[in-house]
Amino acid sequence: MEIERTKAYLEEILPGMGYVLDSVTFTKEAGTHYLRAFIFRKDEQDMTVNDCAMVSRRLSKWLDKEDFIAEEYILEVCSLGFKDNPGAEELSEVEEELLSEGEEATEE
Repeated sequence: MEIERTKAYLEEILPGMGYVLDSVTFTKEAGTHYLRAFIFRKDEQDMTVNDCAMVSRRLSKWLDKEDFIAEEYILEVCSLGFKDNPGAEELSEVEEELLSEGEEATEE
């Protein structure tokens, strides 16, 4: 329910803000719940931390108002590629190399 409601809200507001929703997850890691929304820019430009922060503030206000998630959680609005993340480009190159060799990139 957390995912569906959050996804519906984001799909409604993001286009007007210039973003596209990739996915929403609600997971429990090491005893802590995380609500994560992965977004991208409609114009396909690089994402910045400010892009995610702007969406996070708006989503956070809505979540506080609606108050439908019973568990305590941490909200994260993310993108897989940030312009202002100096390591993102190198990571992408490593992943591309692994994928071109037919291997899967996995976290250890």
